[in-house]
Amino acid sequence: MKYYHNPRCSKSRQGLTFLPNNVEIILYLKEDVSTTVYGSILQRYDGNLLDLVRIQELPAKGLDLHSYSIEDLAEFLTQNPIVLQRPILDDGESIIIGRPVENISNFLKD
Repeated sequence: MKYYHNPRCSKSRQGLTFLPNNVEIILYLKEDVSTTVYGSILQRYDGNLLDLVRIQELPAKGLDLHSYSIEDLAEFLTQNPIVLQRPILDDGESIIIGRPVENISNFLKD
């Protein structure tokens, strides 16, 4: 299980409290996350792909991301990781957005 974490984000910090010890913490703003990894996250997310993007945050603000393919969006996230919604929990099958943070708690209870 992987947790895409931004330590400067209060929701991301709150989400840490729900995690078991064996979760790998990915500091995606400091670590290089590949386009392939972002593509996998986008493909496995069961919802609107733009939920995974902070569309009001520069450099996404004002772009027509609805027209982007998964590959284009994955490349955009690779080049602009600041716009990745946070926090994100990836169990290898499902992608959970931790907004609200109770999404993480509820997912881990199942």
